[in-house]
Amino acid sequence: MSGDEVFALLLAGGLALWTWVGWYLSTVSVSRLGAPAPGKATISWWPLVCAVVLFAVLKTASSFDVRDDVVYLIFYMVLGAGWLGVTLKLLPVAGISPRDDILERGNGAAVPAVAGALLGFTLCFAGANVGDGPGWWVVVFSALTASATLAALWLLFDRWTGVSETITVERDAAAGLRLGALLTAAGLILGRAVAGDWVSAIATWRDFVAFGWPVVVLFATATIVERSLRPTPDNPSRRLATAGIAPAALFLAAAIAYVVRLGVA
Repeated sequence: MSGDEVFALLLAGGLALWTWVGWYLSTVSVSRLGAPAPGKATISWWPLVCAVVLFAVLKTASSFDVRDDVVYLIFYMVLGAGWLGVTLKLLPVAGISPRDDILERGNGAAVPAVAGALLGFTLCFAGANVGDGPGWWVVVFSALTASATLAALWLLFDRWTGVSETITVERDAAAGLRLGALLTAAGLILGRAVAGDWVSAIATWRDFVAFGWPVVVLFATATIVERSLRPTPDNPSRRLATAGIAPAALFLAAAIAYVVRLGVA
């Protein structure tokens, strides 16, 4: 490994230790006066699901000199752990805190939203690893492009719909499921949009726009759905099947169909 790769490994490893050790200590230390926190178990092992997804992509679709080299597989797994750890720390910026809403307040509606966010950003990072490139910085550049876009669209979506308040204050399980599916679907599209062999930064951005534009349609559709399905004084509680599972399945199916149609980069 080169000097810059060692530096990147140490930096990502430090971020991963800082975020994930702190997170898992929180899952043990935070108490709700003896009452179990709904979703605590799910959100505790969910990062392992994200790790499995990333490893599968690295092992099957990354550069030839990565997928067959244990050292570089570990290197990019550590980078991914650090990337996802920073994502975990930044989730409260979007109005949903895994520690406050899930561990302390036992808000089960926040569980699918947090899980979907983590998986969505994992897919952004995983997609950046697909194809051949000159080094780790290419992966970071592509992952940052996809992740920053996902974060910006999420913040705009929340501003237009107030979905974070629907989840954290009104504890609407359907809204949590819709948001989690939306973020996962968007991460899948954006991750595919940055996948492919590296040519240049300009080429990456050009392909990103060419392949990633449907994510705007996805968020626009989700905005209409969210505003029509959010709880109201006249209808404070909607059925999970029709208001949560159905639109969530629609978001995921649309993203999967689009990515399958594009094929592997």
